[in-house]
Amino acid sequence: MLLDSKSWARRAHAVAVFLTLSTWVSGLIILNAWWIVDLIILPKRPLVAIACFAFKIGLLLVPLRVEPPSCVKRFLRFSLVAAHHYFPVQVVYEDRAALEKTGHPFVIGYEPHSVLPQGICAFCSYAVDGLPAGLKQTRILASSAAFWAPVMRHMWWWLGIRPVSHQCFATLLAKGRSVALCPGGIKEVLFMERGREVAYLHKRTGFVRMALQAGAPLVPVFAFGQSDMYSYVRLFYDFPKHLIPRAQWARLARRIGYVPMIIWGWCFSFMPKQVPLYIVVGKPIPVPKVEQPSSEQVEDYLQRFIEEEERIFREHREAAGQAGVELTVY
Repeated sequence: MLLDSKSWARRAHAVAVFLTLSTWVSGLIILNAWWIVDLIILPKRPLVAIACFAFKIGLLLVPLRVEPPSCVKRFLRFSLVAAHHYFPVQVVYEDRAALEKTGHPFVIGYEPHSVLPQGICAFCSYAVDGLPAGLKQTRILASSAAFWAPVMRHMWWWLGIRPVSHQCFATLLAKGRSVALCPGGIKEVLFMERGREVAYLHKRTGFVRMALQAGAPLVPVFAFGQSDMYSYVRLFYDFPKHLIPRAQWARLARRIGYVPMIIWGWCFSFMPKQVPLYIVVGKPIPVPKVEQPSSEQVEDYLQRFIEEEERIFREHREAAGQAGVELTVY
């Protein structure tokens, strides 16, 4: 029996969603792995390897600050809309009015990092939910490792993502742009536990110091469901079990910009699992503008941020369908 046009349209849309949501992870992994493949084939196929190296370097030299083609803009919009309905995504603001205020930037601290903090794109330029005025034109800071993947680096850039660095952070705040980042970063990936939410924050003073220097209120955010999007095995850490101590893994991960791991989502593919994503945007924490904040000031506001993250988790986990889940803050 032939399928009617509506059935074909539904199937075509499902395939488009699958390819779109898979691209962001598969593209990053495959294109970064391409460098390794070139090194492997170099001894036996030097001309092929050199040509591939030259091609990728040429792509890396293409300026990031170029206008995306209209087809790419449509793809980015479709990506965010598809993700919004697929999971689905619900963004809850505890005090939206406070975030409507303009005239100063905000520093958004998004937790948890998990395998990949995809939900942070709720604050990007193509966000589906209308952002408060104070969060419009927010830039997201991510590991610079993502910008070594040809083609994908431009896709991340056009989405509003920038490589994390002290200079980039300071420049964005100086321009009055709000900044979103996951303070736990790749170090947090080493502390992840199955069946429990984990945040690595007690030693993360840098983002608080930057917020104080700019006088930018801290905005605590917790994304329920983020940790369930992908399954994972951290190489030489989960399997073989603790072959490399955590401290040494942390140093390696910091040097290369990511934690080597095998990840899989729906049906062992790069498609994330379909889990509801419940993102709670907490009340902004006002901070004074201090050019040279003391260690005590930084520690004080970091502790306030941690306490707010813990409060958000306690008060919203039942509404997010995770009443029995616990949060550990390292």
